[in-house]
Amino acid sequence: MPKGWEPPVPAWSSTFVDTQTSVSMALVGFQHPAGMDVMPHMAELHAVLESAEICDLLTSDAGGGLHETTCVAYWRNQGAAKATMSSGAYTAFWKKHIDADGYGVIKECVNIPFNRTETLFSGPVYGHGYSQMREGIVGPIPHHQYWGGMRDRIPLSAHDALEANGSSVCVVEQSGNHVVVEAHENLCIIRSGQDWSNCDDEQLSEYIDTIEPTLKAGMAFLRDQGDEVNCYSCRYMKDIALDGSNLRRSCGIAYFRTMRDLENWSEHHPTHLEIFNTFLSIAPRYGPNLQLQLWHEVSVLPATDCSAEYVNCRPGTGWMPT
Repeated sequence: MPKGWEPPVPAWSSTFVDTQTSVSMALVGFQHPAGMDVMPHMAELHAVLESAEICDLLTSDAGGGLHETTCVAYWRNQGAAKATMSSGAYTAFWKKHIDADGYGVIKECVNIPFNRTETLFSGPVYGHGYSQMREGIVGPIPHHQYWGGMRDRIPLSAHDALEANGSSVCVVEQSGNHVVVEAHENLCIIRSGQDWSNCDDEQLSEYIDTIEPTLKAGMAFLRDQGDEVNCYSCRYMKDIALDGSNLRRSCGIAYFRTMRDLENWSEHHPTHLEIFNTFLSIAPRYGPNLQLQLWHEVSVLPATDCSAEYVNCRPGTGWMPT
């Protein structure tokens, strides 16, 4: 952190009970033609994942006429996550849909140790992502809004550079359109979100007309040209209800080869600088009265307990090679 640093806008971070050392996450869902109604399938999935503490339903434009509609589920307990993902109900759901025609299925599972992750929120009274099950929140914190702040907030980075050491994601099994991929050490995932549900007309207009276009452009770059910055994939996703209606929230979920690659894109690439500078041109004017809720969770993953599986999906989906 720069000496004497005072952030231009405040931010907070989540805390969890000492007995909880990690959180498990699974992204499961469908890659399908844009006009296809998959909400009946999502209702099945939501029921199968009922043991999860959190089930966020999301949909995104995957490009090329395809959409992805998924559930991002979180568990406090890794054993509970593994039990769900190996249960008879989940196995039956998976088999039913991998044998179907006209769409693909996606499963990306990770376990996130708390010494390898950090969260950041623009306000102290709301929670998104895995922070929906937090114990509390601390802040305003000083370690943000400078380049390198993300790394400073991850405890393990104090004595580990968190590099990939030359590795890349690896296809460990492939049979026709069925692909299983394993992560390398220190794969980096970011989920970064926006919630405009409490914005008045003035702040909503500034978000829709000024901030969101730069955000969409940055997410589209990572989706379509992410290999230029070592980003394996990026989904810009809208939150939806179980009936398919849009909620006033969105998030980006991106996988980078390492946190250093995420840092380099954030600090140097014009698409992120446009997002960053646009936000800073607006947020300080409102100070504590900023109604737009911004948040993220960044995790640098150990290679163990991280895997992905795709059936009938386009090359380049998630961790899949192009």
